[in-house]
Amino acid sequence: MVTKIGLDLGYANITISDVSSGIFREPSVALIDRESRRIASVGNAALSEENTNGMVLVRPFKNGLLFDHQLTQGIINTAVKAVLPAERLRCVVGVPSDFLPKQEKELFAMLNAAGVSDCFSVNRALAALVGAGYSPAMSVISVNIGAASTEIAVFSDGVITHTVREAVGGEDFDKAVKQYIYEQGDVNVSLSVARAIKEKLGSVWSGKENDSVDIEGTLSLTGNRVKMNITTEDIIGVFEKPLHKLFMAVAGAIKKIPIDNVEKTFKNGIVLTGGASLIHGLDIMMSKVLGVSVTRPDDALDSVAKGLSRINTFIPVKGRAANKNVTNSVAKYYENKKST
Repeated sequence: MVTKIGLDLGYANITISDVSSGIFREPSVALIDRESRRIASVGNAALSEENTNGMVLVRPFKNGLLFDHQLTQGIINTAVKAVLPAERLRCVVGVPSDFLPKQEKELFAMLNAAGVSDCFSVNRALAALVGAGYSPAMSVISVNIGAASTEIAVFSDGVITHTVREAVGGEDFDKAVKQYIYEQGDVNVSLSVARAIKEKLGSVWSGKENDSVDIEGTLSLTGNRVKMNITTEDIIGVFEKPLHKLFMAVAGAIKKIPIDNVEKTFKNGIVLTGGASLIHGLDIMMSKVLGVSVTRPDDALDSVAKGLSRINTFIPVKGRAANKNVTNSVAKYYENKKST
């Protein structure tokens, strides 16, 4: 029996999707010994033990790329155990547009070592499009905002004609909230507190009901704890810098649309996915600023993982598969699957 999964190695979370059994998610973090670098625990277990003496929390992914292979292997092993035992495990993993062949080979080796029989890789923006319920054979722009970076791809009748990874993501929006709070009186809060504020109050467009949260921060000069009340109206303008960077990147992609596909692409518009896409009004503002229709699916957070597992069902099973990137073949696999 072949178990087919999709694997999204995100900066914030590692997500496994199986079309039959749903979503498994763990934080992309490891608790390691500060001196020996030995891995003590990973994922949720690491977060629950983070105050252990001599231990430090580390994320193995940086700006969408792997930078610590030992930690990555530990996290992958934990994730794969969640779907084993399986007679044969076939995995489609999402990779950024600037992932090098050498890095891809190393990632495949890690997956094989963890028990994955057959590995395929796919551009994350393509996976997000499929996970959002769209055909990979259409003309459209896919924008997936991850925690650390944003993947943008221009599709022209199923062919990716332009793709780019921009170093702006959900954490930049968190940092904007953190900076705003600091400027209100030299008050420091953690990024996790800033993220919670963003998720509850964050808005870039009018129409969101004004809400508030009470938080505790630390005065930078004295270290004393201080309480604050933050409202939706307080932070509606704090995202200007990450928004500008995001919109400039998407505008650059729009300019790369092949001239004979402009009409079809503008008709289908932009498909916006990823956790930060859920900020209230972001889809509306992007559409107004760029002059292109923007659609955000209901399952925007898990679009990449769901897309990867769906793509796995398109790929024909022909004996033992080689470890390879199938980004350029997904549209063909999709059309063949649809016609059978």
